[in-house]
Formats: sequence, C-alpha cells, structure tokens
Amino acid sequence: MPPTRSQIQPGVTVDIVQKQDQPTGTLTRGVVAALLTRSPSHPHGIKVQTLR
Repeated sequence: MPPTRSQIQPGVTVDIVQKQDQPTGTLTRGVVAALLTRSPSHPHGIKVQTLR
C-alpha cells in the first residue's frame, strides 16, 4: 500500500518511480522538495517534486 500524504514531508528521503521509468518500475532515491498530490491518499502513490 502506498504511503499517505501525512507520512511524507519535505526533506524526507524517498524511493520514487520517475515518469520515464514507469514501464519498468525502476526506483530512484530522492529528497522530497514539495508534495504535488493534494488528496490525503492516492492508489498510485503521492506525487512529489524532488531536489536536484
């Protein structure tokens, strides 16, 4: 089950699937800069923006 919005905060390190990696499901580690999903949960996970 994907995490809820309340479980993710800016500055937390997360494993994400980038858009170009969706067919393979390859994970990339990043630090959350902002939460982009406004709802408390989403069946595909919470969309985030990461620091570069």
